[in-house]
Amino acid sequence: MQDSGEKRESERTPYNDTITFSVLFTESEDLKKIEIEGKIINTTQAGIGIVTNFPLEAGHVLQWADEHQKGKLHMASVRWSQELEDYFRAGAMFI
Repeated sequence: MQDSGEKRESERTPYNDTITFSVLFTESEDLKKIEIEGKIINTTQAGIGIVTNFPLEAGHVLQWADEHQKGKLHMASVRWSQELEDYFRAGAMFI
């Protein structure tokens, strides 16, 4: 039983890399795909923390290419998003 407010099962590892993401989401029953730039700020075995200027929402799906393994794609589902001063911070779980 956890006694702290922390729900995370794996430890965050700081990360600092700007990446171009594809964001997949539905709008008025249509599937939309747009390209955005964001920065991965931390990683865990289960997902990533990112910041971006795009208003991410829970349920959006992110897709991006692996810079170290050509041809490999990563996908993650946005679990939460928070609007801060002039950007959005979000957490996404790998799928």
